[in-house]
Amino acid sequence: MTAREYIPNALFSILAFALSATTSIAQEVDPKALIERTSAEIAGLDGFIVTGDAYTDARLPAGQIIEHASQVTLRLSRPGSIRITNRDAEQTEEIFFHDGLLSVHSDGDNFYAQTEIPKGVESMLDFAVNRVGIEVPLLDFVAKDVAGHLLEDTDEVRYLGKSLLRDEMFDHIGIRSQEVDVQLWIASEGRPLPGKIVITSKWEGGSPRFVGFLNWEPKPDFPPDTFKFDPPADAVAIEFLIDRYD
Repeated sequence: MTAREYIPNALFSILAFALSATTSIAQEVDPKALIERTSAEIAGLDGFIVTGDAYTDARLPAGQIIEHASQVTLRLSRPGSIRITNRDAEQTEEIFFHDGLLSVHSDGDNFYAQTEIPKGVESMLDFAVNRVGIEVPLLDFVAKDVAGHLLEDTDEVRYLGKSLLRDEMFDHIGIRSQEVDVQLWIASEGRPLPGKIVITSKWEGGSPRFVGFLNWEPKPDFPPDTFKFDPPADAVAIEFLIDRYD
């Protein structure tokens, strides 16, 4: 056997061993229990800030799939105050929810929409997702029962082994459902909070993905006006379109 033949064979042996070890470990770890632990940790926080770099796939008119980058910040103060900021190079889009008032603002389009809904985080989550179709992946972490929200209507949940992200160890979990696949990387040490999330839309052209690298700040001290939205003087008020979600 030549040295050139030996190297690929050696690499194959190493990879086969690593795969076998990962499979063995995966059989011993309950991924749903890890998600439940994360869910309990998030539910136990009276407030938090999640910041992250977000990457969303988009399709150009010619069919090429490109990656759009933005910076996302989620602020939550229980029992019912939320602010989500999604900022890219061209515009900032924000969602405010406080004392039963939901506001959505885009400075790029210079519009905002407001409506009164029942107070509470779960009310906002239901209205945003099920009534007006707002797609903000970090909303997955707003629910009081994050595990129930993530695992609803799932076909399979698998433990995929350990991963090293930014010099820290994470447990990698895959969640499969009919419409989307979700991957979570949950911190193996310290607070069991997600450090990365990937959401893949399986049936859209090119299977576009959302990828978010997350940093958590538990128990922050929010300034008094954090969750209050004052429409800019020149912004145009529009109505939420909710008929097709009724």
